[in-house]
Amino acid sequence: MIEQVMLNHWSTIFIAIHLSSYDGAAFEVRVLTNQMVAVHGSPAVLGCAFSPPPSLQDVVITWQRTEDKRVVHSYYYGTDQLERQSPAYKGRTALYHGELERGNASLRLARPGRGDTGGYLCSVSTSQGTDKAEMRLGYAAVFSEPRLSILAHDSSFTIRYESQGYPEPEVQWKGCSEQNLTHSSEVLEAKEDPDLLTLKTQVEVENVCNLSWTLVVVNRPLGQVMERTASFIYDDQRTQVDCRGPFALSAMCVAGTLALCTCGLIVLWRRRTKMSSVPQ
Repeated sequence: MIEQVMLNHWSTIFIAIHLSSYDGAAFEVRVLTNQMVAVHGSPAVLGCAFSPPPSLQDVVITWQRTEDKRVVHSYYYGTDQLERQSPAYKGRTALYHGELERGNASLRLARPGRGDTGGYLCSVSTSQGTDKAEMRLGYAAVFSEPRLSILAHDSSFTIRYESQGYPEPEVQWKGCSEQNLTHSSEVLEAKEDPDLLTLKTQVEVENVCNLSWTLVVVNRPLGQVMERTASFIYDDQRTQVDCRGPFALSAMCVAGTLALCTCGLIVLWRRRTKMSSVPQ
């Protein structure tokens, strides 16, 4: 369904381009955007249009990487010709054959990853002429719902957050008065998926009596802004930790302290995630 919507979207654009630019004009190849971002887990469509050909038998389409001239996909003699295709792209590329007669040379790239970033060249040749156009492909992954853990010390608590996404995000911890808090963060390669990074960040606070802290994670390529506020309500009448909420929480007591385990702590985890344009 998503792919069909994308195809209809591209087709509408191609028809508009043909009517406004290609009617009676010289042969031309045009990418629909100079730069785009592929999203982890979704196919990417690299848009490319050319002057509609009189016959598909004369059409030669070649997609290459601009950095090293690797062949990503090729088409001629009315069919795909993938003998010289780079092994990195085998089984992952396709043209929209039903749209070729309209001048649609767009490439569908399945399972995009970090290794696919860079320049792509769309070259088309027909009986009307030869032309090419270049675009750049970026890559990003939405950061996952966080895992929160709390480590209790003798006189402080450490709040830890872990998530996965790509690329390395901007991280900020804020106190209850919106002040910036000193924190530490590290980004590691995700063991289970080489196309993701694991973010680990933490902040240490001196006490947790009716206070709250907010973590802000910004993934600029996707416009993802994720805010997670942890509110701690100390209740000396409780005898256990209340771990309710739509998040993963683990509470740990280090040797020499029983405050978290014996007094009780109510943790409220407020979530807000938005996908929008992030100012550069």
